[in-house]
Amino acid sequence: MQEIKRTICDICASRCPMDCYIEDGRIVSVEPGQKGSGASGLCSKGAAALQYVYNKERLRYPMVRTGEKGSGRFERITWDEAYDLMAEKLLRIRENHGPESVVFYAGYPKWYRPALLRFANAFGSPNFCTESSTCFQAFALSWALTFGGRPAMPDLKNCRTLMLWSRNLFHSDVGAGVMLRKLRERGGKVIDVDPANTVTAYESDIHLDPLPGTDGALALGMANVILSEGLWDREFVEKYVSGFGEFRAYAASFTPERVEQITGVKKELVVEAARIYALNKPSAIMFSASPVVHNINGLQNYRAVEALIAITGNYDVPGGNCLRARASAPLNEFGRVLRLTEPEAIGQREFPAWFDCPCQEAQCTRLAQYIQSEEPYPIKGLFAMGMNHRMWPKPSHLERALGKLDFYVDSDLFITDSMKTADLILPAQSFFEHDEIIDPMDGRVILREAVIPPEGEAENDIVMIQRLMQRMGLSDPVLSGSYEDYMNQILLPSGLQVSDLRGHPEGLYSEETGSPEYRSFEKTPFNTPSGKIELASEVLKRYEKSHGYHALPVYQDFREHIPEACLLGKEREAFLAEYPLILNAGSRRPQFFHSRTYRMAWLRNLEEAALLEMHPSDAEAREIHDGDPVQVVSSCGSISAVAELNPSCHPGVVRFYHGNPQADVNELIPEEYLDPVSGFPGFKSWFCEVKRYA
Repeated sequence: MQEIKRTICDICASRCPMDCYIEDGRIVSVEPGQKGSGASGLCSKGAAALQYVYNKERLRYPMVRTGEKGSGRFERITWDEAYDLMAEKLLRIRENHGPESVVFYAGYPKWYRPALLRFANAFGSPNFCTESSTCFQAFALSWALTFGGRPAMPDLKNCRTLMLWSRNLFHSDVGAGVMLRKLRERGGKVIDVDPANTVTAYESDIHLDPLPGTDGALALGMANVILSEGLWDREFVEKYVSGFGEFRAYAASFTPERVEQITGVKKELVVEAARIYALNKPSAIMFSASPVVHNINGLQNYRAVEALIAITGNYDVPGGNCLRARASAPLNEFGRVLRLTEPEAIGQREFPAWFDCPCQEAQCTRLAQYIQSEEPYPIKGLFAMGMNHRMWPKPSHLERALGKLDFYVDSDLFITDSMKTADLILPAQSFFEHDEIIDPMDGRVILREAVIPPEGEAENDIVMIQRLMQRMGLSDPVLSGSYEDYMNQILLPSGLQVSDLRGHPEGLYSEETGSPEYRSFEKTPFNTPSGKIELASEVLKRYEKSHGYHALPVYQDFREHIPEACLLGKEREAFLAEYPLILNAGSRRPQFFHSRTYRMAWLRNLEEAALLEMHPSDAEAREIHDGDPVQVVSSCGSISAVAELNPSCHPGVVRFYHGNPQADVNELIPEEYLDPVSGFPGFKSWFCEVKRYA
């Protein structure tokens, strides 16, 4: 007999409601959730969920390496044997080299990160790292430097103007796309900032299409219009903003005419967008986690965008970018567990601001170099959950470096390419197979309950951590009991328990949840050195001499500041002549999510996976036709692809989705091409040429 169980999809991070049809303990089909808030449909990834959970590459048992490192040969062992092996190897490394020689790494999904941080702390390692070293945390760091706290989200229900900055809702967030349409129906204005002419751009009133990597210049140009025309919020700025005079003087040089030359955006549109954002208030900006910061000036570019919120007074007011007080925030355990600060963590010397505005993780973009050089100290072990080496530039270098480790263990749903050099691989449960506490950030708390039993011997990630810590003789008060005890611990701020939530798949509101609060700055100073919003960052100013950081959100054009190591001895002009196209790696494809969904046939077969998008004018200049086989060439190498002529592309820019094991675009991007403040790779604006196969 068929049973319907409700859950929340977690293949990507949008968390859409999903109804699962179950027969004999297996999912036979999925449909969009029909009940509960947030019901808005399923994207292609969610619709293919059966190929996710029942994938032929699913890892179902613990397996130990039997061949040479990198051979990918493993044999099945028991969980007891796996725990004994991990305890022995990790404790031996700690004894011989110190706890800092083991890195604890969290990839995707993200729900177990606080527990893994507790494990790293109990072990004594400061090197808790996550995939956010190349995704999201640079965006969060820009907010911390400017506002002293976490990013403030757009109040979509109350804003009159919404500015989307590199956020293609109809490919990445179906629910927010529905809210966008509702905003327009009630007369609101939408400004879309995106180099691509997307469906979201079509749904907008104004589309600004800057060249990738020039966002900072565009934002400074909009600030110039707002300031020169007297459209800024004087009262808010005088009370709550530091560095305004310096910022105003700097922005004065970014005239609409100059901005058009830098970005390609017509000057008239720069002026019109600035006026609408400043006058049709309240206004909010919806950001994306990574596109802007995947540039070697990305962090400062985002700070320039954030400055627009400050000078117009659209911070933490109804309809602006808000910090909405709610009792369940944060159920996220990071509010109660902090990363060890001693000894020195990897990345601390190169990227000190990352550690001055702590996000409770080390910066590991240069992990391959740290392993190979043994600087600042030897890295000998890696305990990873969801490792994906394709999230790094030049991923093959990291793969080789992982092969040098004394001991490398990785848990995941699938047998991945990142496991080839591992010594032990562990089967993780999917979100369908375990209970999990979810905080949807609206005052509710949800227990997402398992809808099917685990495949094989797949285990809950946090239970893995708990049992391994017990085997190693390590303790932590939150992890010491059962998994349900752990969930009750993280529920403490809400006043709820797991037993209260069972049977309520839509979630419950915390007894502590009150009405949303705004204007928090009137009660509490900003958590910056000055206690105000800092358009000139005091933290960055500390490193002006030692690291060349700028306190203001200074715009530096990536085309004029290519690191010497990336030029390989060539003059900049000759280098740009050889590689005249801008390579934009990772532009959203609706059916792909990093590397994971390439293994799902329904999604992979929607298109030839190795598609290179390019503007017809760039193709014509190279005698390339739609569907032609091509080579994408950079100073780091080449990959094969199929040309897709797409007029939505910005002329001079080619787009290629990342994570494809048959054609990994990140191999074309040098390890040294990093933002000096955040350490983020310049994935969205490297240099290449495209050649048709003869």
